[in-house]
Parts: sequence; structure tokens; C-alpha cells
Amino acid sequence: MKKIYLFIFIAFLIQANIYSQSCLPEGITFITQAQIDSFQINYPGCSEIEGDVLISGNDITNLNGLSVLTSLGSNLFIEGNSSLINLTGLQNITSINGTLRIADNATLMDLTGMGNLTSIAGSLLIRDFHKLKYL
Repeated sequence: MKKIYLFIFIAFLIQANIYSQSCLPEGITFITQAQIDSFQINYPGCSEIEGDVLISGNDITNLNGLSVLTSLGSNLFIEGNSSLINLTGLQNITSINGTLRIADNATLMDLTGMGNLTSIAGSLLIRDFHKLKYL
């Protein structure tokens, strides 16, 4: 009987680890579209980045490669992206345990992609949003 309980406990732990895995305690910087596109290959199973995330690159056009992320343990900075139109790809992030800063993104038209975000533990800063579509 004890073996059955042990088996069930181990199976539960394995399943929990598959569905939610934190990674990158030192954070990560994305400066190219290729880095974003290969995120799921380079960090399989990573759904929660522990450190700061910086997205800043002239050739970044979409964030779809980050769609597996569900939460961030620190800050998210999206700045200096001259080709990024929206934030689609970040739609599964529900919490940021730090600051969210969106700045100096010349072509960013809206915040599409951040619709499931329910919690920001730090500050929210949005600036230099020249192409913002007002409702």
C-alpha cells in the first residue's frame, strides 16, 4: 500500500514540474528575433523566468516565441524596438513580480497580447508610445 502512495506522489511531482518550470534566475535579454523564436528550443519547459527580461532589438517583429511564459519573477522591459507592432506572444503572462516598462517602441500600436496580465507587483511605465491607438 505504501508503494502505491509513493508512486502517486512521485507521479504528481513529475506532472507539476512539467506544467510549471521556472528558469533563468539571472534573467535574459532578447536583442534579435532569432533569440525570441528559439526560446522554446533553448529553454524547453520554461514557463516562469525568475530574473529580469529585456526585449530590445531593431529586428524584433513579434513575440510569439515567448507564448509559453505564464509569469515573470522580476522586471519586464520592452524598449527600443523599432519594428514591433503589438505584444502578441505575451498573452499567457498573468503576473509580473516587478516593474513593467514599455518605452521607445516606434511602431508599437497597442498593448494587444497583455490581456491576461492581472498583477504587476512593481511600477507600470508606458512612455513614448507615438502610434498608440486610442479607443
